[in-house]
Amino acid sequence: MVEQVIGNDEVSGSIPDNGSRMILKSQKKDILENLMGLLVVIVVIICALYFLDFNNIQKTILAAGLWAPVILILAKAMTVIFAPLSGSALYPIAGAIFGFGPGFTYIVIGDFIGSTVAFLISRKFGQKTVERFLSKNNMPTAQKIMDIIESTKGFLFARVCFSPMPEIVAYAAGLTKIPLPKFLIIYNLVGLVPTAILVAGGDILVNYLHDPKIIIGLFVGGLFAVLLGGGLFFKFSDKFIK
Repeated sequence: MVEQVIGNDEVSGSIPDNGSRMILKSQKKDILENLMGLLVVIVVIICALYFLDFNNIQKTILAAGLWAPVILILAKAMTVIFAPLSGSALYPIAGAIFGFGPGFTYIVIGDFIGSTVAFLISRKFGQKTVERFLSKNNMPTAQKIMDIIESTKGFLFARVCFSPMPEIVAYAAGLTKIPLPKFLIIYNLVGLVPTAILVAGGDILVNYLHDPKIIIGLFVGGLFAVLLGGGLFFKFSDKFIK
């Protein structure tokens, strides 16, 4: 049983016995969508490198000057605020177009903006509004996360395990009593690692396209990380529930 803040009201509740099955089904769908998004982006980048002049595409985008990174930052922020918009594809795109350093910086800024807005929407307007941004299909997962993130240890655990679905963590956190500064520090610091890996993946993909071992390794590594995180969450999450 955990006390939660829903908008300006406090309620107590717990997840029903069949909740785990609902959450697992929802998470499987989210994992599949993220993996498919990454796969599509990898295929598009490979096709662009093989059949198009990728250097010209890159130069055209960069010629937009300040607007190019601004659009990327806003797009990444929107994928956190509007959960049905998967943001996984933007990580390798950022690395491929801008290179690791700039691409990493732009994605981190976009994540910071998006997570802050999502948290504040959740904290101010409550669960009914969250369902509109997050979708009802993701609410069982959000409920499970809410049960463990009241403590720092629990929040760290959930943030690491649900790195592929940061928007759910951000909205779930807003429905609890966790302070905004604490949320921002943990959320964004933990996010640096997967962001660096995925952005680097796009950069590596461009530079090592003709090495099949690198390409296969990138995809297998991403698949392993997503499945491992989800598995650990559902195996150990009950230990964190108050």
